[in-house]
Amino acid sequence: MTLGALSARLGRALRGYFHPAAGHVLLWDIKHAGLLRARLDEIEDSERRRLIGRHLDHFETHVLPVLHGLRAQVIHNDMTPDHVLVDTGDPERITGIIDFGDMVHSTLINDLAATATDHLAGAADPIEVAGDFLAGYHSVTPLETEEIDLLFDLLLTRLAAVAVITTWRTKRYPENRHYLGGDDPFAWNMLESLSGIDAATVRERFRAICGFSPRRRGASLPAGGARTSPSVDELRERRRRLLGPAYELFYDAPLHLVRGEGVWLIDAEGRRFLDAYNNVAHVGHCHPRVIEALASQAATLNTNTRYLDRMALDYAERLTATFPGGLDVCMFVCTGSEANDLAWRLAAAHTGGEGAIVTEHAYHGNTSAISRQSTGDVPPSARAAHVKTVPAPDGYRGPYRHGEPQLGERYAGRLDGAIDALRSDGRRPASFLYDSIFASDGILSPPDGYLRAAFERVRAAGGLCIADEVQAGFGRLGTHMWGFAAHDVVPDIVTLGKPMGNGHPLAAVITTPDIAGALAQRGGYFNTFGGNPVSCAVGLAVLDVLEREGLQENALRIGTYLQTRLQALAARHALIGDVRGAGLFLGVELVRDRSTLEPATVEARRIMNRMRDHGVLIGLTGPHDNVLKIRPPLVFSREHADQLTDTLDHALREL
Repeated sequence: MTLGALSARLGRALRGYFHPAAGHVLLWDIKHAGLLRARLDEIEDSERRRLIGRHLDHFETHVLPVLHGLRAQVIHNDMTPDHVLVDTGDPERITGIIDFGDMVHSTLINDLAATATDHLAGAADPIEVAGDFLAGYHSVTPLETEEIDLLFDLLLTRLAAVAVITTWRTKRYPENRHYLGGDDPFAWNMLESLSGIDAATVRERFRAICGFSPRRRGASLPAGGARTSPSVDELRERRRRLLGPAYELFYDAPLHLVRGEGVWLIDAEGRRFLDAYNNVAHVGHCHPRVIEALASQAATLNTNTRYLDRMALDYAERLTATFPGGLDVCMFVCTGSEANDLAWRLAAAHTGGEGAIVTEHAYHGNTSAISRQSTGDVPPSARAAHVKTVPAPDGYRGPYRHGEPQLGERYAGRLDGAIDALRSDGRRPASFLYDSIFASDGILSPPDGYLRAAFERVRAAGGLCIADEVQAGFGRLGTHMWGFAAHDVVPDIVTLGKPMGNGHPLAAVITTPDIAGALAQRGGYFNTFGGNPVSCAVGLAVLDVLEREGLQENALRIGTYLQTRLQALAARHALIGDVRGAGLFLGVELVRDRSTLEPATVEARRIMNRMRDHGVLIGLTGPHDNVLKIRPPLVFSREHADQLTDTLDHALREL
């Protein structure tokens, strides 16, 4: 049990750590066992060759599809007896672990499987030994039933890998036979012995060790069968009664989530869901560095910005350093809605105007002032007189299409009509507020020249340009920290929120000293919780993680790969009309007819719900709710992108 617990402790220490080199393909990584087929010819004994083939077939058919949905992180992957140091005076006391050369980003349970397998030699009852490792590991890092149920299969797969790799390398380097283990029959003997054991019996034995009932596959219930949480129906009724009818729920079958980690969300029954939707958890759910910063500062001091505090100043200084010169003032709030509300107040104070311009299906927040500018939720007949709309730059189904000349300029020209309409009503424009990825308009990347031409028109009319980076910012689009920066423009005001605190309520407005001064002349601004020391400590930690883990670069790299895979799906499924977006903010528009562009709204909802049923979470957006919205945490990997696209492919085929 001691070594199993130590393995789990090391895994906890590595949680949240990543380096690009950790994503390499390694034959010793169990998830890549399928690559061993290329070496089966090295095995001269036909019976043994067939034995390995059967195990690889089982792994690829029954294990690998489940493995994709389990927890993953950087693991040691090679805790053999030779790599564990013990006290010479007390061999039961472990003093160190060495040789991190096989470290790799893989499924967490693979680490336990590799460790346990490497210590089975000479065991009279290998399952009992593996169970001891399991008990020790589970005492530190509680395992889920899916992980426990795969452990025996993974032990067999690891043994198959040891047998194949040592056979192959011994033949290639016979002079190193002793070092490579070519004379050691351990792996073959153990594999042949364990292959005759009933797997279901072993799974029940492993479940019992961890305190789970063996009678319910996939359910995280303690032995005895008592429910640990209320039913979904009970929670829905309680929610309706306590929170009222205005709140909505995702999915036809709502989720009761109890835990998050990295790109995973876990429900009350222990089922894991790949999160490709909740962009608030920007650097991954429950990132340990962010949690540590929050807890440490909360245990030290939490006040407000009417006291002098270095934490807010350090964060504001570091945050504004990521913006072009001139955008030097940071005003803290708690939510994106508040940020856009404050931006509107700043624009009105600085310009003296009272007219607002937004896109036709925009969403910018839910305060009284900003909800009027969230036109996607307001029918044209009910819109405020001071709010004028322009079409979003949708080159797929908008008034101007991809391939037409001067696409950006033509869309920007539509602001002339909005400005004239305000003037006809006797109003001066105060602001043009736009979302840098036009998420609610369908996830649209602005065409070349659009923002530059739009900014020129708004400023010439006396208004300010506000970039809403609440969803698109902090490196999500891949090429730049902020969405506007990809278009060679500098807004007058930038609003931030959602991912800023990785789930902690933290948002801000970035602007110029001159614009901030206009509001100061009208009485100033104060927010009780905005910019408190705990929030700022969290914000600094998020910036640390973004930089140290190279997450903006990861968004570009994985986003490009994911977009390529989605485009490949479009070639096979006529329902996919368009794939678009940038970095890890992608949209897949579904249409019933690629010529008429009839929106596949019903089908899109079915796809979203089927993917939820298959363990992958996405959302919907766009004026017709027919655009699949994909915006995962930036720690998404190729493995996660593959799971997402494979699941989408499966859901499309199920229609």
